[in-house]
Amino acid sequence: MAAIFTACAPAQPGGRVVTGPDGTQWHPMSVERLPDLNEPRGSHRTLTMGGEIVVLGGHTDGFKPIETAEYYANGAWHTIPMLYPHENGFAAPLPDGRVLLGGGSQEAFGIGQSWGAEVYDPTIHQFTSVGIMTAKRAMSSALTQPDGRVVIVGNWRAPDSYETWSPEDGFAPGARIDPGWAEPYIFPASLDDIIIFGPWDPQGGIPGGRVDHLGGEPEWVPLLEEWEVQANYHSSPSDLQVADYTYLIPAQNRSTNECAILKLAHGVFSLLEMDASLPERGPEGYLIEWRHLQVDRPARLIWVQGMNSETGQICFARISYDATFDGGKATTTLYYANIPGEAPSGFARLLPGGRLVLAGGLGWKTGSFPIEVDNFKTFSSVFVFHSEQPNKENLPLWAILAGILVLGGGVVMLIVGIQRRRRSPDETAAVEEGVLSRNLMEQISTLIEEKELYRRKDLRITDLASELATNKTYISVLLNKLSGESFTSLITKHRIQYAQRLLREDPDMILDDVADQSGFSSRTTFFRNFKAVTGMTPQEWKRENVG
Repeated sequence: MAAIFTACAPAQPGGRVVTGPDGTQWHPMSVERLPDLNEPRGSHRTLTMGGEIVVLGGHTDGFKPIETAEYYANGAWHTIPMLYPHENGFAAPLPDGRVLLGGGSQEAFGIGQSWGAEVYDPTIHQFTSVGIMTAKRAMSSALTQPDGRVVIVGNWRAPDSYETWSPEDGFAPGARIDPGWAEPYIFPASLDDIIIFGPWDPQGGIPGGRVDHLGGEPEWVPLLEEWEVQANYHSSPSDLQVADYTYLIPAQNRSTNECAILKLAHGVFSLLEMDASLPERGPEGYLIEWRHLQVDRPARLIWVQGMNSETGQICFARISYDATFDGGKATTTLYYANIPGEAPSGFARLLPGGRLVLAGGLGWKTGSFPIEVDNFKTFSSVFVFHSEQPNKENLPLWAILAGILVLGGGVVMLIVGIQRRRRSPDETAAVEEGVLSRNLMEQISTLIEEKELYRRKDLRITDLASELATNKTYISVLLNKLSGESFTSLITKHRIQYAQRLLREDPDMILDDVADQSGFSSRTTFFRNFKAVTGMTPQEWKRENVG
């Protein structure tokens, strides 16, 4: 995760708490400036993959598609070529940690649709073609299922249908959907029911309360006639999930422009119960358009992003939804961020620790509401928003741990040096090896167990060696000698034990969250290792061990 936590400039002061014209309290956010992207871009995807911030495709100044991606590592952005631009395409995270990208506008100015699809692997920073889809698509969405199969729906200015993709079989056509969708939401409502809805059909028409069931009959939902859902260009279904078959979607009242959160639970739509509505105006009194929503499931929080229609000021609503599972109401804390210079219109991706990164973005027209973007102007600026004021005097946790270990190692060496003077050479060598081995093993145990280092998805033996100021070969030999286990098996065992603890403490926690919090890189890896260690799948183990 080092790349995500690395920054090159101090955070700008957040400001002061402000009372809005309606009496709402707005808390300041600190704004941290990262190095600019190598190329300005908008209509791209920003993801966090393999511990790195990654921006994928989109278009650049002049509304021209751009066939590159960039990832942030070691304090800089690194450009890599893509096979296709995928502006207005889809991005589907895969269970193995890669992402499937497909379709998008064929030409400049957002014109046409395209066939191409590719997979990005963050471990090698490389794109690989996976063939072409069964239909040209733009403004489509994708749902990744637990078995790794991806369902794709949506189109723009062209007929719509659904199709599926799998690593083994590639793309396979499905039935036509009429009139179809553009930038739709696609969610599983149950094991055998996938529902589709959204703000537009492929011709830009308003679908009202229509909801499609994949392979079934459509239904009419009156709540969606009253509340128009925001477009789903930047989010995948997992970004919006709070529990099994339960999702949250930002929406706007068609009559009053009031903003709210829709809750979709097992195919049933309702309004999320909140202690206060999302404010229509920001701290400066100007209208806010609330557009993007992300769920921080481990923290039981929603982050909703808004933008000031006059100044471009970025706002966030942090909503705690935990109480809603027990019949209570969600509580809201409001934040504002003052970006130095001109603000882009774009999507800020949620990072670990409740921070958000806005990389690039589009221009916009002052005073328009809803906000009208300027696709001919793109930004390369990158900002990180902190809801908590960073303490510049505090060192990162890894630096503190490393300092403690180095100091501890120095004390041990001093003791060994004193003892060496009092012993014979053979005795000295034996004592030195024994003391250092036991001490290093204790340090390894402390880092892995007490600090829960195993919960880091990208943890490698070289990371541990670096923390302990030694080499990976010595640690590997030491682990085998003193514990009888390899580094991989030791970390896997701790992750499985932590997952079992989570399943006992919160039996209703969705398995994707269990895998994520336990340090597994994907649901597939979690299931494979859980069965290898316990002889059962997580569901089977839960039935046997959790009352």
